[in-house]
Amino acid sequence: MNFSKIESIFKMNGLDYQFVGLEYVDSTSAYLKRQAKKKLQPIFCIASFQSDGYGQRKRQWFSNENSLTFSLLCHFSAPINALEGLSQIIGLKLIESLEEFFNDKLFIKWPNDLYSDSGKVAGLLIECVAFEKDSCWLVIGVGINRSSMDLSNEAVKVAGYPISYLKKPDGKNDIGFLPSFVAKVSQLSHSFVAGYFENYFEMYQKYDYFDLDQRVIVYDTEQSISGCYKGLSQHGELLFEFEGSIVTYRSGEISIRTMNDI
Repeated sequence: MNFSKIESIFKMNGLDYQFVGLEYVDSTSAYLKRQAKKKLQPIFCIASFQSDGYGQRKRQWFSNENSLTFSLLCHFSAPINALEGLSQIIGLKLIESLEEFFNDKLFIKWPNDLYSDSGKVAGLLIECVAFEKDSCWLVIGVGINRSSMDLSNEAVKVAGYPISYLKKPDGKNDIGFLPSFVAKVSQLSHSFVAGYFENYFEMYQKYDYFDLDQRVIVYDTEQSISGCYKGLSQHGELLFEFEGSIVTYRSGEISIRTMNDI
């Protein structure tokens, strides 16, 4: 991976992030969490290969040498208890940026996965590393599949979902979306306030992976229940109908799948 080229693109776009390019790392997010303990400053970290990438609930992120893995350490001008809907908005920002360079039709699957018609192509994870009364520092990790992976049926079974990849765009730089995405996140870090997801509610409906009233299964720790998908609330919460009652989920520890994925 040409780190110097990516760094020069960042500089040309005026992105105020320290740039870190690593050939090999356990995890770009884990790296930034270690850096945050030393000094809190905006950092963008990208790696050619990560050996221990993780996603929601510390589950393994399946990737290969052509996957794109990067993380941002950034300051948000909002308290940690006012971040409802942030993960969904950042997912939408990622879709916006990817659609400028890739032809795949993308969808967002609550809380923070991106899917094509063929399966999961990207995921993101947000972790708080420091906070004060009115602000917080977040590590935003992103993993994107850019080529097919030779996964065994057992690996797919462990993942629990279909896995796919973004097809390289003709005549376009497939990392060209990076400055666009980082700029969008940077703008969001200054403008995000409690209730901000309401501004993206209709956009989320457009890109929602699930259909309203679709039969789905929700996994909560060791339990699973089936019911009907009822979309999201104005705050980005998952709405789920179970035995005639609407159940609301907020935690990113929750997993939701279609009946076909089990």
